[in-house]
Amino acid sequence: MRTPHAELEYLDEGPTDGRPVVLVHGFPDEPSTWDGVVAALPEGLRVIRPTLRGVGRSRVIDPLARSGQVAALATDLLDLIRALEVGPVVLVGHDWGARAAHAAASISPALVDRLVTISTAYGPGSDLTPRERLHDASVAWYRYWLCTSAGADAFRANPQALVRWAWDDWSPRLELPSAEMSRILTAVDTPQFADTVVHYYRHGAGEAAGSSVYAQTQALLDTWPTIDVPTTFLIGTEDGCETLPPARTNASLFSAGRRLIELDGLGHFIPREAPSAVAEAIVRQLEG
Repeated sequence: MRTPHAELEYLDEGPTDGRPVVLVHGFPDEPSTWDGVVAALPEGLRVIRPTLRGVGRSRVIDPLARSGQVAALATDLLDLIRALEVGPVVLVGHDWGARAAHAAASISPALVDRLVTISTAYGPGSDLTPRERLHDASVAWYRYWLCTSAGADAFRANPQALVRWAWDDWSPRLELPSAEMSRILTAVDTPQFADTVVHYYRHGAGEAAGSSVYAQTQALLDTWPTIDVPTTFLIGTEDGCETLPPARTNASLFSAGRRLIELDGLGHFIPREAPSAVAEAIVRQLEG
């Protein structure tokens, strides 16, 4: 699918007149992460799985739009929903996909009527204690490492090293089959992947400017607007890169209500670790 700024790869499964459910993967991952979730969903849904920019065959075609910032990810997502004429949708996102989904719902609630997000919480974390802030930063060391020239150069030279480490460290109980790891490594072996990742984290840390293409959208997102659609958020208690306090302190940002589900003993890659729990959360939102 060609949008104003990108060419986006996506899977589109189920009847075209089915209730639309959009599943957005995170970093470092690709759309097959949802296979178990899709298998557990009821029949009759139209399930759309976009591939994030820089992954697989999704790429930015407008040089001015080269960016990993959340406004860019959300714009890609909303452009795809509009082009497919499927809104309003039940929007589901994990990790980067959660950031994109939160942003899309806050920008265009008319296109998103239900939200399920996973692992990466919404909000600036302003209610965290100093100790909680430091702990949150400690598990996210790689984000700040990529803000350095040495870290960014090392990542660009060998992005597979960080990808493999993330899967081993963030979900320590998950044994990812070698075929699935190969599939992920192939999906992220693209000319735009490393630069997109570096910019995503540098922009998020305030160490890189955003693209002028997304300036207006990013300015809105920087205010952390409330999300006005019913939301379910799932997080594992043993997540290796996200901590629990941001999810426990952000309920006020969800004006239509936010249900928090803490999954005991699970790590970061919940769509693969507990697909039935994700599918159940989606079904509850479908039932309204």
